[in-house]
Amino acid sequence: MRYPVTVRSVPAHQSFISLTLAFCAGSSAVVQADQNSGFVEGATATLNLRNAYINRNFTNPNNAQGKAEEWTQNFILDAKSGFTQGVVGFGVDVLGLYSVKLDGGR
Repeated sequence: MRYPVTVRSVPAHQSFISLTLAFCAGSSAVVQADQNSGFVEGATATLNLRNAYINRNFTNPNNAQGKAEEWTQNFILDAKSGFTQGVVGFGVDVLGLYSVKLDGGR
């Protein structure tokens, strides 16, 4: 069974104008936020914890391994500094990833 597909074409100048307006609105908010905070004052950090469990069942009779189970705890640290004052602002971003194997299907 085939489903009808409707294709709508948008003139190139309309999509360019929309994209330009969205970019200008977003970049003006970023500039105002950066000018009001310093290198340390504008710093943020988030720590995300993720727990992953994978259970696979191998149905191929020729495979000696019948199943696989894995369980891990993951830590994701995302730290961002503010920007220095001046014509060119410098900042530092740090992304730290760490994973602990809790169970290997023992």
